[in-house]
Amino acid sequence: MGAGKSTIGRLLARELACPFIDLDDEISCVHGSIPDLFSSRGEDGFRAIEHHQLGVTLSHLEHPTVLALGGGAFLQLANRELLSNYCATVIFLDVPFEIARARIEHTSAQRPLVRDPERLRELFKLRRPTYLLAHYVFDASAANPGELLASLVQLANRLGISDPARDKL
Repeated sequence: MGAGKSTIGRLLARELACPFIDLDDEISCVHGSIPDLFSSRGEDGFRAIEHHQLGVTLSHLEHPTVLALGGGAFLQLANRELLSNYCATVIFLDVPFEIARARIEHTSAQRPLVRDPERLRELFKLRRPTYLLAHYVFDASAANPGELLASLVQLANRLGISDPARDKL
C-alpha cells in the first residue's frame, strides 16, 4: 500500500501502449469490495479469491500487460508460483514506511489497517523481505514519478516489451 503500484502501473502501461490491470479492481468487479470480502470471508477467504482471480487474469493475457497486484498477493507462495508459471516479470516498488503511510493516510475508509499505524508498520516489516524476492526492485519514494517511470520503460525495453511475443510484465 502506498508504493504507487496503480499510479505507476497506469503510467507505464500508457507509455508502453499496453493494457493495465489492477488485480484489486478485478476482484472488486467480480466479487465485491475488498473490505466487504475481508469482513465476510476473513483474510483466508479473501486470499483464496485473490489467488483464483490472479489465475483467471493471467490465463487471459495474450499481450504484454502491466498488472498491479494487491499488497498481500505476492506474499502467497501459490501466487508467486502462478506468476512464475506465466513467466511474469515481477517488480517491487520500494518506499520507506513513513512515505507509504503518508500516501495512504487519507484512505482509511477503504483500508482499515490505516487506522492502526503500529499494525501497519508491523505488516510493512513482515512483508518487505518477501517483496524483495521480486525480479527487480525500484525506489518509488520520489514525489515525482517521472524518473521511476523512465527507469521502468528502460527495463521494459531491455526485456523486449515491444516484441509482441514477449511474456507479461
